[in-house]
Amino acid sequence: MKNLNDKLKYIKLVVLDFDGVFTDGGIYMDPKSQGFRRFDVKDGLGIKLLQKNNFKVAIVSGSNSKIIDKRAEALGIKIVKKGISNKLEILKEIQDDLKIKKEETIFLGDDINDLTVLPNISLFIAPSDAHIGCKTKASYISKSRGGMGFIREIVDDLLISKNVDPYLPFETKND
Repeated sequence: MKNLNDKLKYIKLVVLDFDGVFTDGGIYMDPKSQGFRRFDVKDGLGIKLLQKNNFKVAIVSGSNSKIIDKRAEALGIKIVKKGISNKLEILKEIQDDLKIKKEETIFLGDDINDLTVLPNISLFIAPSDAHIGCKTKASYISKSRGGMGFIREIVDDLLISKNVDPYLPFETKND
């Protein structure tokens, strides 16, 4: 954990996969085939805490779901890349645009298509229910499952590494 905290101190960009990170990875379907997903409000507040503390936040997902846009909009996430097959290429573009280095970037992912980013990040962090391939490559495996407080757990660790108390009251309109 000490090595993790040391690396977290330098992070400026948090890049997140969507399904299995923001969500539990399930896609719920109604009889009209309208898919929907469940979100954890604590994860949403975690995103707001990142933004309040000047972190850049990006979503990079293989999915093309409109739900990604809705959730990103509700949380004020401006960098959203959907339908991405080469996550490393898009990650490099985001880093170049923001002038952020590999050592200043973490990626939260849960499945093997996320592993392409490994050469250009400081830390790869996986939820406890991630695919075994991700767990074997992860810098850290969280105690939380995807969509069940995973993002918030990592946000708290990030803030603590920068001497910010993540447990102070915080006001927000959207979480």
